[in-house]
Amino acid sequence: MANYSHAGDHTILQNVSPLATFLKLTSLGFIIGVGVVGNLLISILLVKDKSLHRAPYYFLLDLCASDILRSAICFPFVFTSVKNGSAWTYGTLTCKVIAFLGVLSCFHTAFMLFCPSFLCCFYFYPKNDDNEILSLYHPLRSLEVKQFHL
Repeated sequence: MANYSHAGDHTILQNVSPLATFLKLTSLGFIIGVGVVGNLLISILLVKDKSLHRAPYYFLLDLCASDILRSAICFPFVFTSVKNGSAWTYGTLTCKVIAFLGVLSCFHTAFMLFCPSFLCCFYFYPKNDDNEILSLYHPLRSLEVKQFHL
């Protein structure tokens, strides 16, 4: 199978030095730890502080949740794969699911970064009314005030 491999099948993977493996595992462990703990702390802050309950911070909360899920679900499989000599021992279905979740997380992050920039361009398009400041700080509330003319 194309997505299923064993370390014994690859002579190149058997020649990896223990120092390189240690550095990879240490780096991945650091990325997983900082990714989960850092995003969890930011998420807790955004949920508990009532002054941060606004649209831009909801986008940030969504990005944090996506990063936590990717760090907690996808990266441990990569960690174990590196530990086993870069061999994938979980089967074809798990490979496809983890690959799908990794790609989904990347596209989700790109989309969540696109949304505020699109909203910013939409709300700051030159207008003749005085709702521009309201649009900046309260984009959802400003929809009630604005009247769109085609």
